[in-house]
Amino acid sequence: MGPIEWKNIYRLAHPRQMGLIAIAHALHEFYCVVLPPIIPFIVIDFEVSYSQAGWLVTVFYIVYALFQLPSGILADKIGKRYVLGLGLVLLAIGVILASMANTYQALLLSQVVAGIGGSTYHPAGLSAVSDLESGKTAGKAMGFHGLGGAIGTALAPAVIGGIILFTDSWRLALSITAIVGIVYAVLFHKEFIEPDGPIENIGKKITISDRKIKTQIKEFPWGPWVVGLVSINFLLGVEIGAARTFTTSYVFLRSSEMVGFANTVFFVMLVGAGVSTIGIGPLADIFDKKNLGALTFVMTGFLLVLTWIVPPNKMLLIGLFFLIGAMMWTTVPVMNALTATYAKTEFSGMLFALTLTGSALGNSMGPFMFGIILEHVDIMVAYPIIASSSLVGAIAFLIMKRY
Repeated sequence: MGPIEWKNIYRLAHPRQMGLIAIAHALHEFYCVVLPPIIPFIVIDFEVSYSQAGWLVTVFYIVYALFQLPSGILADKIGKRYVLGLGLVLLAIGVILASMANTYQALLLSQVVAGIGGSTYHPAGLSAVSDLESGKTAGKAMGFHGLGGAIGTALAPAVIGGIILFTDSWRLALSITAIVGIVYAVLFHKEFIEPDGPIENIGKKITISDRKIKTQIKEFPWGPWVVGLVSINFLLGVEIGAARTFTTSYVFLRSSEMVGFANTVFFVMLVGAGVSTIGIGPLADIFDKKNLGALTFVMTGFLLVLTWIVPPNKMLLIGLFFLIGAMMWTTVPVMNALTATYAKTEFSGMLFALTLTGSALGNSMGPFMFGIILEHVDIMVAYPIIASSSLVGAIAFLIMKRY
């Protein structure tokens, strides 16, 4: 390892294009977590249990997972710009449908639509980042990209909660924020340039035969490392999915404070995620990514176990959840930077689609499993169980050192 060029530690090769992708990532992550801040309202308004409310998030991520591989293949064939723009519009439409839902079944349907739209982002977005930034800039690029997502995730409880505070309507909050995404999708489609240059003839590239898809799958360089990457993403998805779905509910039930304070803690956790995401990216370019990933998992597990011990004091909860967010989300850019080292331009979309299908499945299982646990045991006991995913994830990172 050569000397560290500190003056270039945050310099990117394509800052404008990375900025456009990061904003799209922020909006995507924002929409992925618009329901958790209003779960206490959903439980009351629709007269459902917390496990049923968690099932809404599970349905979103099941659909999300099912459509990721087709989205990745499509992104490689017709271009990332088209897939990203269309997906953002569909995701926003799903949020609008949720705002209009009058039954629990209608809410489920809205999550199906949102899941289809959301499934397009990571295979196209991360493969675009991988194509734009490689080598010495891969880690910092993934960190910058992750910062956009962390900001979007952190803004969800703050913006949704703020609008509800002033309008007393979670439906209006969803509608207003969805419009922003549709407007940006149009802007993104106009301004973003493909990593390999603009597509001149979309009509030709959109013709995809079954034979071509089968050939692409057959020629993909399958190996044990693919299983490893998918498994780590799954475990990370379980952890993050459970934590960000039920943090508001955990604080609400544990501290007996108002939903507003619970969402404040959720927001602080996601602020921690944003701070650490931008900081960890350059480190992933400097240190061994597999050792670094194992370390972040271990530290996250330790902090999650502390939720069993720490008393429900306001300041302690805020401080602890800031640290949980700061550590839990550091694993994301490390994982993506590691994936980028295996990715080649011709199959980057498919590779990220496969690994992120694992992430989406984890995100779908985490809320569902935690919701069931929450129905049977006290929240104080249930929350630390998430740490088990961290332990297994750390082991998986170390096993990956063989490949």
